[in-house]
Amino acid sequence: MKLPLLVRWVVAMALVGAGQHAVAAERLMQTWHPWQMDSVLVVWALTQVPRAQPLVVESVVRGTPIPPEQAIDTPESPYRRNGRRTAFEEAVRQTGVSHPCLPRLHEAVRVVELASWRKPEYPAVEAFEARLRRLIPSQPMRGGLDAALEEVEKYCKEGK
Repeated sequence: MKLPLLVRWVVAMALVGAGQHAVAAERLMQTWHPWQMDSVLVVWALTQVPRAQPLVVESVVRGTPIPPEQAIDTPESPYRRNGRRTAFEEAVRQTGVSHPCLPRLHEAVRVVELASWRKPEYPAVEAFEARLRRLIPSQPMRGGLDAALEEVEKYCKEGK
């Protein structure tokens, strides 16, 4: 199942199921606004893991309390940057995601998040980051990552 279809399905089920008891519980994941490449890639990694509950994402105002089990790239999140890994790398490690694009995304997130002064040495990464930034929601909101996640898929296909 392609990612955009999955995201559309989640939204459709939420709208159709509003007020009905038969709708499956969703798994809400949150981060502080603004989204960063690292946190967007965490969401991408989480969408690669089969799950019974639809994944719904939300950005909230910085400093808003987020339960640790719902958090992405915040101090209490299981998927956060540490001394050895980016939040994306931590999500991949913890979930066991396997995907042919992982090396390409690993390089991109490490350049952007840990060695930004080296971006000019990686023009494809720099272009990817610029495209991604234009697609990330400009204000805190529920959802809104469809286009950014499609861009991640496009970046993965460019590397084949």
